[in-house]
Amino acid sequence: MIRTLFVDAGGVLFNNINEETGFLHEVADRYGVNREELTRRAYAAAPAYEDGGRHVHQVFRQLVADCRGPAGDVLRDTRWLDRAYMDSVRAYEDSFRALRELREERPGLTVVLTNNEAEHWDRLKNDAFGHFAMFDVLCSSWSVGRVKPARSYFAEALRRCRATAAETLLIDDRLAVLRAGAALGMRTLHVSTPDVLAGGLGPALHGDALPTML
Repeated sequence: MIRTLFVDAGGVLFNNINEETGFLHEVADRYGVNREELTRRAYAAAPAYEDGGRHVHQVFRQLVADCRGPAGDVLRDTRWLDRAYMDSVRAYEDSFRALRELREERPGLTVVLTNNEAEHWDRLKNDAFGHFAMFDVLCSSWSVGRVKPARSYFAEALRRCRATAAETLLIDDRLAVLRAGAALGMRTLHVSTPDVLAGGLGPALHGDALPTML
């Protein structure tokens, strides 16, 4: 029986900002750097802020400076950066509703936030949308100090929840993450489009079996 849900945020509750919006291009254009170079560097640098090791503002300052060269100005207007980020965020209301309904119908479930995100931007999204309140345990990458799909990330998340992999359903949009969870014995639900969560969790409202999709 499923007792624990590991639920991603980007691609499940919200859109994926770097991959699905023009946010990184906006940053590149504002500071006059090459879009493709900044995007490539941003993808590579994401773990540096997702694991909580560095503030996302520090990382983006360094990204812009590296793209501009030794004489280039670094990113200074972090308020603009945050506004540009939040203007790109879209919350999937149907996914929020599905989780709230599931919590009401299955109060014994432990629902865990298992996302890769910068702490600063995770908290900004929470201020705007209140998603932290839907979870019993917050295992965002910045709080765990590790990034999905690392095996150590899942091991720590399971430890914090006092859960076993066999009793856990992992909900994510990334196949690499789902494969890593499945290798540990978790059941998985692939959220390939925003409407999957509401339909995929339907059976859980009336019984113990939750769907597996990989």
